[in-house]
Amino acid sequence: MPETFHSPQQVKVFILYLLEKIGYPLDYNDIATIVIRDGFVDYFDFVTYFHELLEDKHILKLPREDGDNETSADRDSYVVSDTGRLIAKGLADDLLLAAVREKSYISAMRHLSLEKRGAVIKHDIEPNGDGSFTFHCSIKDCEGQAFELSIRADSFMQASRMRMNFEDKPDVVYRGLVALVTGNVNYLFEK
Repeated sequence: MPETFHSPQQVKVFILYLLEKIGYPLDYNDIATIVIRDGFVDYFDFVTYFHELLEDKHILKLPREDGDNETSADRDSYVVSDTGRLIAKGLADDLLLAAVREKSYISAMRHLSLEKRGAVIKHDIEPNGDGSFTFHCSIKDCEGQAFELSIRADSFMQASRMRMNFEDKPDVVYRGLVALVTGNVNYLFEK
């Protein structure tokens, strides 16, 4: 089990860092899950410091859309304020290890589906004229282009398999490539 953060500053910066890095509104349950899932923050510290961040206006509760009659606070959405974003960007490098930041962000992305992030997934197959084909695929989310790849296939059948696998699990392809280029290959074998 990893060492948990005990400093209030570390816990608060960690919460702000993850919310800022994700970049779109989340409900309370999703925030709690992504913050405590790797064991760096325990649940009681999360509850305490999340509410302090709300009181200090570093995290903002978004107004509900018209017609939303839910009474549960768990259905509220939260975002990082401009001040919270500055704190996260300014202090994350000083108070949080790079490995902790990276592992936690990858873990959070594992929890949050591409659909929930409002991602647009595109793909196509282009003939090259020499019997080979190029498979193009991309993922664009609320922050812009998250992923773009072009890869040559030796046959249309191979390109079609690439397209089918990407269509079936674009999030797995995305996370797998991120894991490979960041050197976190063990992530590919984690469940």
